[in-house]
Amino acid sequence: MKKFMVGTLSAFLAMSLVACSNSASKEESGYSIQKVKVKITDDADLIGKVGIQDSKGKMVDVKPKALYYEFKMKQQGKRKFYQNDKDEIEAKIIPNEDLKKASINIVGANVFDEGHDQFSTGMGIEEFNYMKKGKVDVHYDLGATVKNKEMPMAPSDQKLKKLQKAARHGKLVITRNNKEIGRYDLETLESVKK
Repeated sequence: MKKFMVGTLSAFLAMSLVACSNSASKEESGYSIQKVKVKITDDADLIGKVGIQDSKGKMVDVKPKALYYEFKMKQQGKRKFYQNDKDEIEAKIIPNEDLKKASINIVGANVFDEGHDQFSTGMGIEEFNYMKKGKVDVHYDLGATVKNKEMPMAPSDQKLKKLQKAARHGKLVITRNNKEIGRYDLETLESVKK
């Protein structure tokens, strides 16, 4: 009888631990995207400037043009899961084939590929408020607005509008400490599986 009670108690504890760990991981996983804005911009307040050496060896700031994504997001789980997210969250765009092709045809490179060295990328997170709402932005440089020796010139505004039309053909991926915690379709804003 004693063995039966110990066995039953052990099974109950094991099931309780599994149930608790499953509910914790579901709570921890969550953001939802409320809204997305996509634009081509050269606004230094949004995307910054690039330091480039001029012909005399002097550092000068060059304003790039960039494909800029702004995501209004909401945290889904308990606040304790998000305490350090401002320092630990990364976001990037994974393009579908047509967005990748548009980037290559218009800019001359897949700007979403982290392996290229022509253009830089950037990301920012606005602090989430008491209602668990905040903003994440991601941008991909597309070229310079003035001639220089290090960064190619940005394509014409007309060509960049074509890139902007395809800009939501991909996924937003969010990672925490290099571990993927969310993947979202840019057209529907719904969470999707890897």
